[in-house]
Amino acid sequence: MSNIFLAIFTFLVAFPFGFWRAKSKFRSRDWMLAVHIPVVFIVLARLVNKFYFHIGFSWQSLVMNIVAFMLAQYLAGLIYKYRIKNRY
Repeated sequence: MSNIFLAIFTFLVAFPFGFWRAKSKFRSRDWMLAVHIPVVFIVLARLVNKFYFHIGFSWQSLVMNIVAFMLAQYLAGLIYKYRIKNRY
């Protein structure tokens, strides 16, 4: 997996959890789970990237993953709030 595919994977994993986070009360148990559960999958993907594809750690991929994660959570929250706002 290249760094781009890893960032896309990060985005796709974090996006549905962003909807869950948007529905949850701020800093509740559900909110914390919605933020931290996708991190487990992303770390596992990074380990597969390192040991199976023999692509080592790079700071560029770390920054790309963080940006993809934050963007997915933010966009999912915006879409959820827009959908709720325009429902009625």
